Amino acid sequence: MNSKAVYAFLLALALLIVLPVLSTVNATSAQNAGDKTALVADGSPGPPPAPNPWLTEPVMVADGSPGPPPAPNPWLTEPVMVADGSPGPPPAPNPWLLPQSELLAA
Repeated sequence: MNSKAVYAFLLALALLIVLPVLSTVNATSAQNAGDKTALVADGSPGPPPAPNPWLTEPVMVADGSPGPPPAPNPWLTEPVMVADGSPGPPPAPNPWLLPQSELLAA
């Protein structure tokens, strides 16, 4: 079979799959800008985790408090670093890069 015919067949098949649902999937903001309607999730969250009633063996469900904070391993003889101090500085603009307005003026 000719490779161009295979590509044409695959394109036609893809179009047959995509075109019928193209107007209903991924609605853009331009479609909803005039009347300000959009799809919003409705309902309630799912139930909390519980043991499976179909299993005969007991199953553990998480309960309790979180684990302790990280600490050095007491079994190691070498010192181990544990994070300490303050966080780094907040991000700042790169001084080597020109602002967009200076790029347009040049």
